Amino acid sequence: MLTARGTVDDKVQGLYAGADDYLVKPFAFPELLARLRALLRRPASALPAVLKVGDLSLDPGARRAERAGALIDLTPREFSLLELFMRHPGQVLTRTRIAEHIWNFDFCCQSNVVDVYVSYLRRKIEAGFQTKLVHTVRGVGYKMEVPSGR
Repeated sequence: MLTARGTVDDKVQGLYAGADDYLVKPFAFPELLARLRALLRRPASALPAVLKVGDLSLDPGARRAERAGALIDLTPREFSLLELFMRHPGQVLTRTRIAEHIWNFDFCCQSNVVDVYVSYLRRKIEAGFQTKLVHTVRGVGYKMEVPSGR
């Protein structure tokens, strides 16, 4: 994560949100290179190449999403939202966490931008399928999971 937010709480929140590393601007270019090299030294098995939830798969490297073998055309924000859900299957993600991850701004509770993009994503990944993967957790946010028994 590359950000101007440099308090300890910001760093902790960023790492809890899924960042592998946290670098505060302004930064020294040699430090950025050293951090990138450290990430590249990690074994390839540390992160799955393709994420899967049920019959939905996402290849972040190729920026490719498929459900039951059918390619899904996603905008960059929809792709980021899907990747966030798929990296946290079964975990409830609050609207605030989603907004801060996707749009990198302080979330205003009156905005429905998260709900709108979740709706866009649902249409694209669930159209024509009986099994729904994105579930609303009323008053909290959303989670992605295959319903039990399927």
